[in-house]
Amino acid sequence: MLIKNILLKEKTLSQRWSAIDERVRFAIAASCNMGLRYLIFVALVFAFGSLHYQLTLLFMWLLSSFIAFYSYKKLVFITQGNHLQEYLKSISVWILSYFINAGLLSLLVDKLMLNLYLAQGIAISFLLITNYLLFKHFAFSRPHPLSWWEKLLSMFDIIKTN
Repeated sequence: MLIKNILLKEKTLSQRWSAIDERVRFAIAASCNMGLRYLIFVALVFAFGSLHYQLTLLFMWLLSSFIAFYSYKKLVFITQGNHLQEYLKSISVWILSYFINAGLLSLLVDKLMLNLYLAQGIAISFLLITNYLLFKHFAFSRPHPLSWWEKLLSMFDIIKTN
């Protein structure tokens, strides 16, 4: 009886979560992921020093990619299957995101002389919107159903291209 109640409660929590707007779910998941990335970054800088912070940044991105992929796939975009394809697309998003992050960090630290920790906080905050758009429209994109106009036009498509 207790297990049944727990499972029913868990299902309603899942239903409540999926009823939240996707952008809000992404903001929550991305904030948690970026918070985790920031903690990993700070821990690595603390452990290995700040002399080679770009290398530290690379290790941080590599360590956090698995958690971020799973949370975006299962909690934000709620897609089924296509694990490898979506993960490879996610990697390409992260590669682009890494270079944006590295460029911003270099600009903020080397040119504007900001504190390294503050600069990384600013850089990952900027990536929130960029990453949402890239993940939604590229990594976890779903085929869109045809509009009524496209369906109508396809009825007259005599020659099929393969």
